[in-house]
Amino acid sequence: MARRKNVTIYDVAKEAGVAASTVSRALCRPDRVSADTAARIFGVAKQLGYYREGASYSEPMRLAKTLVIVVADLSNLTYADVVAGFQRSATEAGYATVVIDTQESHAMEQRTLKQIIQGVDGVALAASRLDSGAIYRIEKTRPLVLLNRFMQGVTCVLPDTERGVEQVCRYLRDLGHRSLLYIGGPEMSWANAMRWRSVQVKASEFGLKLEHTVFNVPDLTGGASAVDAWESSRTTAVLAFNDLMAIGFMREAQQRGFNIPEDVSVIGIDDSMLSRLVKPELSSLSLAADQIGVRGAWALIRQVEHRSLRERHLIHVPSEFIPRVSTGAARMKVQ
Repeated sequence: MARRKNVTIYDVAKEAGVAASTVSRALCRPDRVSADTAARIFGVAKQLGYYREGASYSEPMRLAKTLVIVVADLSNLTYADVVAGFQRSATEAGYATVVIDTQESHAMEQRTLKQIIQGVDGVALAASRLDSGAIYRIEKTRPLVLLNRFMQGVTCVLPDTERGVEQVCRYLRDLGHRSLLYIGGPEMSWANAMRWRSVQVKASEFGLKLEHTVFNVPDLTGGASAVDAWESSRTTAVLAFNDLMAIGFMREAQQRGFNIPEDVSVIGIDDSMLSRLVKPELSSLSLAADQIGVRGAWALIRQVEHRSLRERHLIHVPSEFIPRVSTGAARMKVQ
């Protein structure tokens, strides 16, 4: 549309279908309106030729070219793989990446995002501990993707956990296993809830009697602490929330005189580098962490560069069970 003289804020409001006060907020304080509304107003203002000194509607054309990815615990090699995939794709697209490690702290995640969000173009939350209300508030101000977590109305990149757990349970059934202990992860972890749900469904489907532990810290100590629960149940197999917990379980069980996999088969989740460095090598369910980062970065960049498009997608990444030395045929009876 040709530029008109004396275009007013009311003209922009009418064309955008919003109140004049909303236009004013979008032009001066875009963080106070949703990203979609701001993008629509910016587009109309440019189309009509509206200009006001100090207005920020030109900002989408001068992107900071910076994305932030927030992870729960960077010492966990799985999160490191997610970040590596994300950063590689962002770099290919000309974006810098800010990485925030929240150390499994909901408060730190919320506080740090509040401090930096105005300086970035988009936000990726990997296994976020924030509640849904806090996440929706972020989504209203910046393009957002969730990695390893699902919420309606937000672009999410998820592993196909259920299919992977199905592979694990079928494998155990075929080796003669009839019982399984699931070592749970953090209480606030969406991924833990989904893994436990999938294990419940598939263990029943393949005839595995299922036991589970209470919530645990997702590290070596959390896995080690689960050996007491296993000694009480003596299941023939153990599936841990992640590789670190599986390795912690194996080490503690070995220190108590048990043999892996003769006395109990042990499986982790993530297929991290550590799974191939321990003895015995750890069987693990790969959730393609690197590809979750890659797909998440490209989904976020698309939102950043096409803010006027209201597109939110659910993206699934295939999973694969990788058997190694820590699993074997079930003993008829564990002594």
